[in-house]
Amino acid sequence: MTKNGRSLLEIILIDYRWVFVCFFLLPISFLYNFFYYARNVIVFRLNTAPKKHDNKVKNIQRQVQEWRKSGMKTKMCTARPGWQMMSFRRPLYKNYFTQIDCNLIDILEVDVSRRVIRVEPMVNMGQISATLAKLGWTIAIVPELDDLTVGGLVMGTGIESSSHLYGLFQHICVSYELVLADGSAIKCSKDENSELFYAVPWSYGTLGFLTAVEIKIIPASKYIRLKYEPVRGLKSLCQQFDKAASNKNNCFVEALQFSTDEAVIMTGVKVNDDEVEHNKV
Repeated sequence: MTKNGRSLLEIILIDYRWVFVCFFLLPISFLYNFFYYARNVIVFRLNTAPKKHDNKVKNIQRQVQEWRKSGMKTKMCTARPGWQMMSFRRPLYKNYFTQIDCNLIDILEVDVSRRVIRVEPMVNMGQISATLAKLGWTIAIVPELDDLTVGGLVMGTGIESSSHLYGLFQHICVSYELVLADGSAIKCSKDENSELFYAVPWSYGTLGFLTAVEIKIIPASKYIRLKYEPVRGLKSLCQQFDKAASNKNNCFVEALQFSTDEAVIMTGVKVNDDEVEHNKV
């Protein structure tokens, strides 16, 4: 122990954590993200994910059946490690649950004719954006953090600056596929198993293991024209924000509040290349 009551290890980890971040965490994160991106491109181009998806689902079913045979003495949860989660919470509950391996990280299909993309639940926003942008498409609601996953946005809450037009993330979802607690695999949509379809959002995984989601896609534009409008006063902010959100010509609406009396409202519209070139003149 040192004089101030902290050990040498605590001093290094707290006072000199920048060394760990700069020389270990950042390089490792870069390599991980590069590998993840390269893998996504290769898998999508080779179209191997759909062939392996059925086997992944069967593996989840097998694990659930084994859990049932063991007497169902514990609850079930995914085996996703804590460092992959977008949360500060340490998932200690996993130590006492039966962990089900769900390696569902691939984009399965882009169906332009139906205007849907079918993905596994651990596919994140970065994967979807990178894949669809090359094809000239996007999903209507794209939460801004690349690491947010489809499963988290469905089972939890997903919202973004285009939600005034399209609603929450679950409102752009066409169907869900799940493995239930009895080990059966089921698909649900507005027309098929509709009660389950409407119950899945915000259920936080309590109804089953999500294995695939179909999401609506829309044509993408290369550029977005943003307009910034400073406002003063909370009442004025609410009025101006409501007015901006009511204008359906605005593709994106968001506000940043800097203090009780100062804020800025941002509105965005999609523009084409020729409109951008015209504004440069």
